[in-house]
Amino acid sequence: MNLLLALSSVTFALQVAAAIAAFAIARAPGWERVRIVAWLAVTAGLYSLFDALGYLYLSSDVGSGWVTRCNLTVAALHSIVWLWYSLADSEGRLRSIPPTVRLVAGAHLLFTLWCSLSGAAVDITQVETVRVSALKLEFVIPALSAAGTFSAAVTVLLLAWSLSAQWQQARRGVPGAAAIVVGFMVFVACGTLEVLVAAGQLDFIYVAEIGYIGLVVPVTAQLLRRFGEDARRLQSLSLRLADEVRTATTQRDEARDALLVQERFAALGRIAAGVGHEINNPLQYLQLSLEELRDAVRERGVAGADEAFTNAFDASARIQRVVEGLRTYSQGPPEELKVLDPTALVMRAVAAAAPSLRDLPAPRLRMQTVPHVVGDESRLVQALENALVNAAAAVRGDPTRPASIDVATRTSAKGDVVIEVRDNGPGFPPELIRRLGEPFVTTRPHAGSTGLGLFIARGIVDAHRGALELENAREGGAVVRFVLPAVRLA
Repeated sequence: MNLLLALSSVTFALQVAAAIAAFAIARAPGWERVRIVAWLAVTAGLYSLFDALGYLYLSSDVGSGWVTRCNLTVAALHSIVWLWYSLADSEGRLRSIPPTVRLVAGAHLLFTLWCSLSGAAVDITQVETVRVSALKLEFVIPALSAAGTFSAAVTVLLLAWSLSAQWQQARRGVPGAAAIVVGFMVFVACGTLEVLVAAGQLDFIYVAEIGYIGLVVPVTAQLLRRFGEDARRLQSLSLRLADEVRTATTQRDEARDALLVQERFAALGRIAAGVGHEINNPLQYLQLSLEELRDAVRERGVAGADEAFTNAFDASARIQRVVEGLRTYSQGPPEELKVLDPTALVMRAVAAAAPSLRDLPAPRLRMQTVPHVVGDESRLVQALENALVNAAAAVRGDPTRPASIDVATRTSAKGDVVIEVRDNGPGFPPELIRRLGEPFVTTRPHAGSTGLGLFIARGIVDAHRGALELENAREGGAVVRFVLPAVRLA
């Protein structure tokens, strides 16, 4: 008898542990269906508990009678929970089970409760002695009545119904369902064996606990498999979220930097407008006064005066070009808006920059079919011309290297029009690349550059709601990129 008691005690402990773990897991979002597994473990644990208690009182007819009645009720409840597990939806909702199934299950449970509470399930006046010679065991059990036998048979049929549902899930390829089917077969075999023992048709020990273990293992394996899949999915989502956070942070920082740059250039534009206006007026008076003074000096025939006046006029002209550059940047949005073909803009800019490109290989044009843009043609051509002039000056810096200038058009991933001017010169100095485009910042101060070319180009592109991007190419040389909003023609 100690063997039977030990078997029931071990299975009871296993079921209690499984129930506690399942109830804890069922509290997690998306794991509500696991509560059915918890109730399976609870009902199986109760069966083992009653068996363990019964083995302590098998010598008593009354004790063995109530153990049998309790086990009939628990077995019926367990079979109903299995129907719940096998037929409910992914969330384990009771209302998702067909009404007919619920009606049959409820009627069976009520009938079994009546049989157990009224004592109609067993006939304690007919006690049978079970002798298992192989295990050297002998114990007495009360005979099942017709009602008790009917209840046990219906319980087995409900379990077979659940087995059929699990078989259908296995055929559909539901992960873990095939293992549950095997465990179910073991469980149904053990349950049938126990019914035969209880009905007095077979002399053997009760083995339902072994059947419960056969079911708990595949159900637990299915639960652990899903747990592992969810853990891997959560890790993947966490990594993706971390990447998105890093990307969003980078984009935020870039947007903040771009905003600071725009604010700085907006402030420079306001300063340029004011300075240009304040310089232009006295410059005009200065030029007029120089012309009058030159005419007066010529009448008197002062030697060497013409050269001095020529230098003075050259200096005033240089000042005037600086002022015009400042005024060009500070102009507002283009007034003469037209739908323009970027390819035509590039061709006009190359023609306008021809004097600066003299004695250099013709720029290589890599033109893709791109959408049109809307803007001021002359100002956009001027911006492109400035970039070409700077590229021509850069490739002349090293006579040992064949000069190369590329102009390309393409469409960005966002649908904007991109015009790139590339050269194979020395590239932008790293210490200046963040400041390029500011007024009077130049990489060629020794060549007399005023540092207004890219400044003017940036102002023109900003006025067209575009962007000017400056960078060094990986293979060497500088890249000036114009990004302009595209317009789709009907």
